[in-house]
Amino acid sequence: MKYLLISVLSFVLVFQLSAQQNFKTLDSALTILSSEEMFHGQVLIAENGKVAFSKSYGKTSSGSPILDNTPIDIQSVAKGITALSILQLHEKGKLNINDPLSKYYPSLVFYEGVKVRHILNHTSGLPRFFEVVFANWPHDKFLSTKEMVELVARLKPGAQSRPGEHEAYNQTAYMLLADIVEKVTGTSFTAFVRGNIFKPAGMTQTYFNVEKPGFKAELGEANLDNLFALMVGDGGIKSTAEDLFRLDRAISEGILISPIVMNQAYKPAELADGKEGRYGFGGSLVEKEMGKRQFQHIGQGTSSNAVFTRFIDTNADLIVLHEQSVQYAQPVYMLVKNIWEGKPFEMPKKRVVHKISDELIAKYVGDYGDNGFMHITTEEGRIYIQPDGNPSKMEIIPSSDTTFYFEDQDMNWEIYLDDAGNVIGFGPAGQREHMMKRWKK
Repeated sequence: MKYLLISVLSFVLVFQLSAQQNFKTLDSALTILSSEEMFHGQVLIAENGKVAFSKSYGKTSSGSPILDNTPIDIQSVAKGITALSILQLHEKGKLNINDPLSKYYPSLVFYEGVKVRHILNHTSGLPRFFEVVFANWPHDKFLSTKEMVELVARLKPGAQSRPGEHEAYNQTAYMLLADIVEKVTGTSFTAFVRGNIFKPAGMTQTYFNVEKPGFKAELGEANLDNLFALMVGDGGIKSTAEDLFRLDRAISEGILISPIVMNQAYKPAELADGKEGRYGFGGSLVEKEMGKRQFQHIGQGTSSNAVFTRFIDTNADLIVLHEQSVQYAQPVYMLVKNIWEGKPFEMPKKRVVHKISDELIAKYVGDYGDNGFMHITTEEGRIYIQPDGNPSKMEIIPSSDTTFYFEDQDMNWEIYLDDAGNVIGFGPAGQREHMMKRWKK
C-alpha cells in the first residue's frame, strides 16, 4: 500500500511539473508573438472549474496595455448570452422555445412554421435581412429592430429554406431574439441581461457597447458599415476572458439556469437529410461524445476576435480574445490549445503579400456561387469581392497565385482550378467541397 501511495504521489508530481512547464512554454510563445505584433489579447485556461492560466499581452488599438480587466469586443460570442436569456425565460414559463415566430411578429406570419427554437440553432430558413436593408433603407439613418421588421413585412423577401431543413448562420435573426426578450419582459434587453446574467455571474467588466457613454458620438454619422450598430442580440458586448470564465462557472453551477434546461442548448438539430447539425443554441457542439463534449462560441470581427470553448463534462475552459491581430486568430488558438494539451505545436507565421500577374487577375475576375451572387472584380492591380446586395467591396490580398486573405480576418481563401488550369470555383482554402462554383451564364 505504501508503494502504491508513493507511485500515485510521484505521478501527480510529474503531472503538475509537466503542466507547469506547458504553461511556461505557452507564456514564452505568446510573449514572442506579442512582440512581433501577432497577438494582442487575453488567454485563459481553466481546469476542473478553476483558473490554471490567465494572462494578457500586447496593447489596444489606441496603444494602451491590455490588462486582465481590459474589455474586448466579443463579437458573435454575444449570441450565447442572447440564447441564455431566451432559455431563462423558457425555464420561467414566460415563453416557450417552440413558440412560433408569428406569436411575437404577426406581420411575419408568411414565414410559416418558424419557431424560436429554429432561430436559436440557425435552422429557421429566414433570409439574412442585410440585403433587403442595404437595398431599401436610407444609408444615412441608423436602423432599429422595429424598423427592420416593418421593412421585411412590407417587402416579404423569400425564405432560404423550410424551417429545420438546413443550417444557415443568421445574425439578423438573433436580433429578433433580443427583441422577443423585450416584448416578453417589458424591459430593455440590455437591462434584462445585466440583471439576470451579468450581475449574478459577477461579470463586473462586461457591458453593452450601446450603453457606453459617448458610444453614439464615436459612431458618427450613419453609413453602410454601421446601419445596424444600435441593435443588439447578435453582438455588441465587450467583456474579458476572466468574465467569460465567470459566466461559464455560473452556468455550470446552476446559478443562472438549471442544468436540465441548459442541456437543450447543447443538442444540435436533426436536419431534413437525417444528419445532425453542428449548431446548438448560441454556439457549436464541436465535440459530441459524452464525457468529452466541447461547446464553442466564436466571434469574428475586423477589430477583435473571440473564441470561448467550454469543455462541458470536465469543467474546463479555453478562452482566447484578440483586441487586434485578428488575422492570426485561428493559428494562435491552435498554438494555445496544442501547448496546453502537451501536443506538438507550430508558431504562427507572418503573412506575406504575393505579387500576382495581370493575366491571372483577369482570369479570376467573374461571378461565383448560385446565380453568380459573389463577384470578383479588379481595380488598379488589386482584387476585390462583393456579394449581391452588399454595396461595398472588400479587397482580398494574394498570398500565392491561387490563395488569398482579407487583411483583417484569419480565414484563407482559394481560387480552385481543374486539371487543365481552368477556374472552377472560389472558397475557403483547402475545402474544395465548400467552394462557390464559377458561374456560367
